[in-house]
Amino acid sequence: MGGRKQKQLKFEIKQHGGRRAGAGRKKRLKHELTHSSRPKIVKLTPLHINIKLVSGLPTLRRPVFLKEFARAAQRARKFGFNIQQFAIEANHIHLIAEVENNDQLERGMTSLKTSIAWIIRKLMGHAGRVFLSRYHLHEIKTPTEMRNALRYVLFNHAKHTGQPPFADAFSSVLFCEELAANVARQTPRWLAYIRIAIARPRTWLQRAGWKRGRSS
Repeated sequence: MGGRKQKQLKFEIKQHGGRRAGAGRKKRLKHELTHSSRPKIVKLTPLHINIKLVSGLPTLRRPVFLKEFARAAQRARKFGFNIQQFAIEANHIHLIAEVENNDQLERGMTSLKTSIAWIIRKLMGHAGRVFLSRYHLHEIKTPTEMRNALRYVLFNHAKHTGQPPFADAFSSVLFCEELAANVARQTPRWLAYIRIAIARPRTWLQRAGWKRGRSS
């Protein structure tokens, strides 16, 4: 119009490339696990699970925690997550449990960890973060792995204190008669809580197979 040339407009396009401070996927700490590291569970499987808590918490080795932990284990059982053995240390918990699939594992562990966090915050007076990282998990596949896992979990406190294996009052060792037979016996007053927390093993590895394994 009128022979006048239109002036071409230039649009600036913001670029998102290049290196920027804090950009990209956050680095994973050594103790943190990725979701991809979880095994795919398609049948009833025994698992060794380690739940680590942050430092500075009150010790978990007290009757009030054991009592509520037993109730938490009962609630997790409703999701198909069955604990057969456990050991409670000052700032971490070892479990041997059986599940049939990953859904039972995740829902059961979510229930259990929610309960543990409630116990620590409500009954033990802690505010803030509770868990150090996602729980560590090992799928048990052989009699030798099963035997070593049982000994590791049930005599865990002896390992930490440097003492010979003994019947720790904050573990379920007294309900594993073969392993408890030759150790110093200590029957805690709260044995009933331990009985509530654990379920009968269903896998052959836990019921009998571990006896064929070799101790490391």
